[in-house]
Amino acid sequence: MNQNVYIKLEIVRNPKTGKVGISTRFDPDAPNFSKEKDGFVWEPTHEERDFLNEVLYLISRKNSV
Repeated sequence: MNQNVYIKLEIVRNPKTGKVGISTRFDPDAPNFSKEKDGFVWEPTHEERDFLNEVLYLISRKNSV
């Protein structure tokens, strides 16, 4: 796996609605993730953007079949 991907994606089902969604988990020690006064800041790496695009493409492709 690429060393510049600091996120994990998980497919989850909402127990109340039954709808499927994507949960994202961030590595709190990642160099592109920080906590500020009003919340968190994530600056995705190029590799993380590619990873997310690939996942979304696979999901959209699966839904169109």
